[in-house]
Amino acid sequence: MWNLNESDFIEVDISPEMKKESDTRNKMFYDKYGNTGTHRLDKNRQRNTGYLAEMSVKLVFPKLEFSKDPTVDFILNDITFDVKAQGCNSAPKTNFTAALYEEQDNRKVDYYIFCRVKNDFTKSWITGFISKQEFLSKANLSLPGTQNNNFKLEESRYEIEYNKLIKPYHLVNI
Repeated sequence: MWNLNESDFIEVDISPEMKKESDTRNKMFYDKYGNTGTHRLDKNRQRNTGYLAEMSVKLVFPKLEFSKDPTVDFILNDITFDVKAQGCNSAPKTNFTAALYEEQDNRKVDYYIFCRVKNDFTKSWITGFISKQEFLSKANLSLPGTQNNNFKLEESRYEIEYNKLIKPYHLVNI
């Protein structure tokens, strides 16, 4: 179940089936690669956050196909998409920021889709999308040590406010 909320974000209720699939994908990833692929201290939680964001996007936009390329999440008519997810404790606001770690900017992807996933894994929000080229030209690069809300950045990352993204429901027009 999903719907648009007041700020044009798409809110998705995470089902027990989605959570179970996320746990399965997380275990398969861990068995194959170990604790790589994330920057958070709780790597299992961060991977689950990412998988739940991907499943939320797929639920809302079923025409997107999962990619066989591990650096790209979805493909549609030769257009590639990478879902970037952040864990959170509350619903997003338009002035909150979407983030991409600097090391990830070399991935061959056409668009980024940004999501937030509630830390209790009950809800997710698709907050918007943007082409990689436009993102890199508009985003601010925050360096390690930067204080960001209630935490200090340990690695460089690009950040852009959600209100500068394309509204997520426009994704159907691509």
